[in-house]
This record gives sequence, structure tokens and C-alpha cells, in this order.
Amino acid sequence: MLFRSEEADLPPGVVNVVTGDGRTGAALVAHAGVDKIAFTGSTEVGKIIQKTLAGSRKRLTLELGGKAANIVFADAPLDQAIEGVVSGIYFNQGHVCCAGSRLLVQESVHDEVVEKLTARIETLRLGDPLDKNTDIGAINSLAQHAKISELIESGVAEGAVLHQQSCALPERGWFHRASFFTGVSQSHRIAREEIFGPVLSIMTFRTADEAIEKANNTPYGLSAGVWTDKGAKSMYVAQHLQAGVVWCSTFNQFDPSSPFGGYRESGFGREGGVAGLRPYLAV
Repeated sequence: MLFRSEEADLPPGVVNVVTGDGRTGAALVAHAGVDKIAFTGSTEVGKIIQKTLAGSRKRLTLELGGKAANIVFADAPLDQAIEGVVSGIYFNQGHVCCAGSRLLVQESVHDEVVEKLTARIETLRLGDPLDKNTDIGAINSLAQHAKISELIESGVAEGAVLHQQSCALPERGWFHRASFFTGVSQSHRIAREEIFGPVLSIMTFRTADEAIEKANNTPYGLSAGVWTDKGAKSMYVAQHLQAGVVWCSTFNQFDPSSPFGGYRESGFGREGGVAGLRPYLAV
């Protein structure tokens, strides 16, 4: 399918959308007439593209996977934080590169946060993704469903405690209930690997520096969140987190004028704002 740019009141040829699978993307990457590649997707595929373009004149930006830490301090407004946590991990079934898939909770409020989160996920509606009232839709493929299931099984096998909403699953489609783990250590696969599904790993911390150390203990660096009612604490933690975007007392809020992107295994380059336009220019 080819989208004609004049249908959007743009000059002919300015925008062309070609749909297809990985073979289509590979053809675009390798095409001699392409000067700039921007890829959003898995770290594995991003590395393949980077190798393909090595030594060529083509410019490249990559927005890849993530394992974002959502840090909740004891002085945070917990009800508001829970809403941010739910939005951060269960939005779009967790199919979000910057999903807040690691929840770091200050030790003194761990039990209260778990209790509130347990109650909150029971209110989430799982079902038809085309229904505007649905909170969690279907997983995008059987292969991804199998990957999520395998990582959930690994979490249980490694000793973490699984919590899930108690709703029934639809008869058609590939669905996963909203899930989170407690008793997670940083060596667990569910704390290290991108699950790309509605699965949250909860760990604890005592001090801000410990939270920073745990949040940065990942090969990724796309996004993070900080929840506290102390502005100075928010700024201190945000300045020490190795992530391209850090949200304070919110999560998954975007401004098209603000650059977005990651570090390390989460890619390089930026999208949005003036910084996102520069890689497309030859001046």
C-alpha cells in the first residue's frame, strides 16, 4: 500500500508510506537512493541495521528497546503514582518501548503500593482493542504472546511472586492479564529483559542513591519516572538517571517540541523538536 502525500494536502512525493514486513524494511535500508534511516523497534533489529549501514554515507537514528524504571518515594502522592504506574506499564498492553516495566518503591511504602496496585488492576478492562472502553487489548502476535508467557514462567521459576488480575480472557485473540511481580531481584530475567507486555517487576530501595543505582543497572536507557512531592529530590534523581527522558510525577507524557530518544541499547539520536530535524538536513 502506498499513501499519496497529496491526500494530506502536501506536495506530491513529499510523504510516501510503504507497508510490509521485515523484507520491505531491509530493502529500504539497503536502497542506494535513501540518505537517512530512522528506525523504531527492537534492539536486535537496530543492530542489524547499524551493521548494514556501517561504512556508508547514510545517516541513522535508532529508537530501540527499554526497561524503564518508575521510582516511587514514600513522600509521593501514592494514589496519583499508582495511576502513573498503571499508565506506564499497561497502556497499549505494554507494547511501548518506554514502558515503565520496573517499579522501584521505597521500602517503607512497599506494602501499601502493592495493596493499591492489586486493587487497581482489578478495575482494568481487558478485551476488544477497538472498544474505546478497553484498557488492555490483545497481544500483537502469537510469537510475542509466547515470549511474554515464557518470561512470566521464568519469573515464577526464579522465585518472584506473581500477581494478576482475576478477569476471564476473551475466547478469541492472544491476551495476557495485567500482571506484576514482587520479590524481584536485579538478577531475575524479568528485571533485565524487555518483556514488551503487561508485566511489571517491583523492587525496593531505601535511599535516593540506591534507587539511582538500581535504575541505572540496565543495558537500556530510554526513559524513567520519578514520584516525590519534593522538587529538589526530583531534580537530583533525574539528573543522575541515565535515560533520555525522565518524567517527574507523571509518565508517558510527550511534547512534540521536546527531543525524545535513548542511550546505550536504547539507541541514539533524537526524535521531536529541532534536535529531531537536524539528522535529516545536509547543511
